[in-house]
Amino acid sequence: MKLKEGKIIDMHTHTSFSDGNLTPEELVLHASKNDIGIMSITDHDTILGIKEFQENNIQNDDYPIVIPGIELTAKVSHGRMHILGYGIDVNNPKLNDKLSELHDNSIHSFLAYAYQLEKDYGIYFNKEDIDNLVDSNRNIGRPDLAILCVKYGYANSVDDAFNKYLISVFNKIRGDNPGISYEECLSIIKISGGISSIAHPHSLELNNLQLLRLLREMASCGLDAIEVFHPHHTKEQTQDYILLANNLNLLQSGGSDYHGHIAKPDIEIGRGINNNICIKKLSLLNRFK
Repeated sequence: MKLKEGKIIDMHTHTSFSDGNLTPEELVLHASKNDIGIMSITDHDTILGIKEFQENNIQNDDYPIVIPGIELTAKVSHGRMHILGYGIDVNNPKLNDKLSELHDNSIHSFLAYAYQLEKDYGIYFNKEDIDNLVDSNRNIGRPDLAILCVKYGYANSVDDAFNKYLISVFNKIRGDNPGISYEECLSIIKISGGISSIAHPHSLELNNLQLLRLLREMASCGLDAIEVFHPHHTKEQTQDYILLANNLNLLQSGGSDYHGHIAKPDIEIGRGINNNICIKKLSLLNRFK
């Protein structure tokens, strides 16, 4: 897949169908205004955003190439594990059945977090706000509760809500929440014809040896790539992840993890935090024609 001259790549973005702020069309328009030539919409545990964009069949020569994607959440006992899937068939029946199950799981987890916030911190939200989120046709989770914390004055920002309450709440009840293993995530992506990449490896909270062992195991289960470029990676981490990808014969991926100016106001699409990423080449894209 060829990148147009003067354009950049962003393989990790979110829409309002998960925890982003922009609709799919708004996101792609924003990308086009920021010199993105190739991108992927990778909403958390849902493909409703990329489906809407494809179904609207918007033709615009200025728009980037949009690769259908997803970011699946794997259940782990430590840190956070997200697995990106690229080039998936959004109409694959097995994929859609699993995502329907994950949608139900997201409601269960959301209500459990809300209950724990009330129990631990005395944080209450209007029933109408909770019901509107539960009834919405998208996956919901901690970012939605963080936004409510800001709305109700319990926090100054989304990050403040996470630091004050939601990280603690997550760690307290993570073992009780339903989830799927990384093996199942990789299988779902492969069954739907996609290419898998571990997202932001720093969030696994592992040392270099532990990460090497894990990625070797995941590669044996079908992992295709590592997200080596991400705004929250240090320069040293990026170099470590490039070496890991090379040593394990894995492809390199990367992106801004853009959510919009409410959820993550410090991150710009394609550019990250204060222009700390600018991707012009990825071995991952060699797998796409």
